[in-house]
Amino acid sequence: MQVANRKPQALVVEDNEHLAFLLGYMLEREGFDTVTLGDGRQAAHHIAASKAPDLVLLDLMLPYLDGFEILGLLRAHPQWKSVPVIVLSARTGEDDVVRALESGANDFMRKPYRPRELLARVKRLIAERADAAA
Repeated sequence: MQVANRKPQALVVEDNEHLAFLLGYMLEREGFDTVTLGDGRQAAHHIAASKAPDLVLLDLMLPYLDGFEILGLLRAHPQWKSVPVIVLSARTGEDDVVRALESGANDFMRKPYRPRELLARVKRLIAERADAAA
């Protein structure tokens, strides 16, 4: 998968090391360059100091700053506000899903997620972003 003749960039914010590794591996197999961060504080620093990626996969339950706070930082940052975000969470209550979507998430998947379904959603968001830029 190419974005404007370069590898797409993905940020994975997940505190479970095993899941973070699997998500990174899955995205890298699809052609992404991936940065993986394990807590909200690392994510906040990365947002402030780094170029925006093409996609963010974000857990809600994170140490230090939760996923809702990270969504707020993403959507408030001029370079990051249009980056597609898929929230992956074990918090499956309707209130959490609605809050994530209303806070700026483009999509929400409950854990455990299905890898092929997640990749289909990732590809859709990347394609939509490329179409919007064209």
